[in-house]
Amino acid sequence: MELNMVSLCSGVGCIDLAASWFGIRTVLFCEIDPFARRVLEKRFPGVPIISDIRDVNVQTVKEATGLERIDIVCGGWPCQPHSVAGERQASKDERDLWPEFRRVLRDLRPRWFVGESVRGLLSSETGRFFGGVLRDLAQLGFDVRWSVHGACDVGAPHRRERVFLLAYTNEK
Repeated sequence: MELNMVSLCSGVGCIDLAASWFGIRTVLFCEIDPFARRVLEKRFPGVPIISDIRDVNVQTVKEATGLERIDIVCGGWPCQPHSVAGERQASKDERDLWPEFRRVLRDLRPRWFVGESVRGLLSSETGRFFGGVLRDLAQLGFDVRWSVHGACDVGAPHRRERVFLLAYTNEK
């Protein structure tokens, strides 16, 4: 059984490329950056791209894909509000897109969610922000697991640690 996936804040499609190696088909991208969209068009010809996450909803996904049900939503929301290299404004930062991710998950009701962000997410707003993400996912009916992995864990010569979330629901 092939699984389908909607990719939010897709970048150049690295998560999607890896997912394709396991038979998961990305059916829609959402990416605002013009260069990244060009890379997606080249890597995944014919897959629709919505540029603004605020335009992703049940109707636009159904129109773009023809699908009634999405199996997986994945994405890494912007890290700048949480990065220890920045001002760490978290929910006060206009670039914080977690509320949009939450809305898309509520609207699309996928069985799986795969999320990624910087390690600073764990300490944003003294941990309250990450606690809110976990609470939001639980309220949407997801069972969530999370962990931190560095690029060095897969052979890169630097740490570049990231928080990964894997959430699942039994809801039909």
